[in-house]
Amino acid sequence: MKKSVIIFFSFISILVNAQSYNGPESVEFDFANNRWLIGNKNNGTVIARDMNGNFTSFVSGMTSGPYGIEILGNTLYCCHNGGSIRGFDLTTGAQVFNLNLGASFLNGICSDGVNNLFVTDFTAKKIYRVNVLNNSFTVFVTGLAKSPNGIIYEGANQRLVFVNWGASAPIQQVALSDSSVTTLITTTLSNIDGIAADAYGNYYVSTWGNNTIRRYSSNFTVGPTTVVTGLSSPADLFYNQQNDTLAIPNSGTLNNVVWVGFGSTLSTHATPGDISVVKIFPSPTSGTFTIDCDFGVENVRVFDINGKKLIEKNYQDAQKQKILFESFLPNGNYLIEITGSEHHAIRQINVEN
Repeated sequence: MKKSVIIFFSFISILVNAQSYNGPESVEFDFANNRWLIGNKNNGTVIARDMNGNFTSFVSGMTSGPYGIEILGNTLYCCHNGGSIRGFDLTTGAQVFNLNLGASFLNGICSDGVNNLFVTDFTAKKIYRVNVLNNSFTVFVTGLAKSPNGIIYEGANQRLVFVNWGASAPIQQVALSDSSVTTLITTTLSNIDGIAADAYGNYYVSTWGNNTIRRYSSNFTVGPTTVVTGLSSPADLFYNQQNDTLAIPNSGTLNNVVWVGFGSTLSTHATPGDISVVKIFPSPTSGTFTIDCDFGVENVRVFDINGKKLIEKNYQDAQKQKILFESFLPNGNYLIEITGSEHHAIRQINVEN
């Protein structure tokens, strides 16, 4: 029987069914190799899907899971066998990392983009910090009231944001400075599994309670807005901010992954005004760049290629059309979001110092 996914507004969904799915639990986009990686919890595999829809095997033989998966550097890290983290080279698929945390049920995972992973223990109600450079770990948070699940890292806000299982599931944050936990919002949702964020700061959460994806605004004052329905046990989400695509693994009876397109982040997102004339070019000082627009700039945000917000600056003089953005960025590709009165654009930049 054909299943359907209802997308509100003008979104586009693509359903992909393949025999290679076996309880897909988590999804990541591998930017270096331009492919999706999907963790199958039912048969201990990670499969790769290229942009033409072709599937290949990436990792096999895991005894339990994987559940959450996360790319850091050239390694895919997986929550494996309840209490350990395994890492696999993105180029060869060879195992290059194996650390037993002695945890009960590792489920959600994220990274700071440098050396640290943050992993939720669903059963023990803890969050671990794993240093992959020196192969060590610490208990970062303990004594949580509910079972933590999906988790994301926000460097610009110096926090982790995570969702929880159970009724009236809260969305909470952990301060990176002192591990203190506060509640961002107590929802009316039940059994939240995954969380992801787009380039505008909106949050998307997957709920098993009614098998939907709900969206909240960046400060949780708007929402939850239902954006996808008709799912089955939607699990660990990934939002590809390069093309505004949300990947949703259906770990239940649908046994597939749904890709929902929200438009392209590399194009105009608001009117009036032609903001295609936005120009970004390196400045003489190493690590700085100039933004030249035909409108007044009010806010600039810079994200790394994985969608983590690195820098944010606000400008009082919205009439400025050319600004020097004096912030050091290492060599690499970034997304820059430019906001002005009734204008909004996202462009990709490359920094070469």
